Amino acid sequence: MASLGVFGLLQLVLLVNYLKYTLSAAKFNKLMIAFGIFISIVAIAGIVLATKLGLIAPWTGRFYSLWDTSYAKIHIPIIASVSEHQPTTWTSFFFDLNFLIWLFPVGVYLCFQELTNEAVFLIVFAVLSSYFAGVMIRLMLTLTPVVCVCSGLALGFH
Repeated sequence: MASLGVFGLLQLVLLVNYLKYTLSAAKFNKLMIAFGIFISIVAIAGIVLATKLGLIAPWTGRFYSLWDTSYAKIHIPIIASVSEHQPTTWTSFFFDLNFLIWLFPVGVYLCFQELTNEAVFLIVFAVLSSYFAGVMIRLMLTLTPVVCVCSGLALGFH
């Protein structure tokens, strides 16, 4: 499903680039604003409708605990009692990532030096995965790939 979603996004990028070069700047801006509002409304309505029809399961306590870290302790203690749902301790970061934890911020800093599409992707990936890895210990798996890439950038910089 993720690859299909990326394929769809690439088709949208191709369409936007085509329209950017064929339309005037004023028409293109109006079209993009209208298109953005339309897509937002359709997406929100689609999620609400799919949830109401039962195509998408209702949001679970795990989902809510990603955004509000005290949700599981207050409302669903069984989720809070599972060790993999606990917040990550600093020692886990140092134990799991070893010396790469010291190179990771340097790699992110180097991404800010030249803001290409790839660098912006790495910055967003680093910020989001750092947050989620801090919320739940099992989400350290989402942090590891970006730590490896950014540390590699730091080591390979000359």
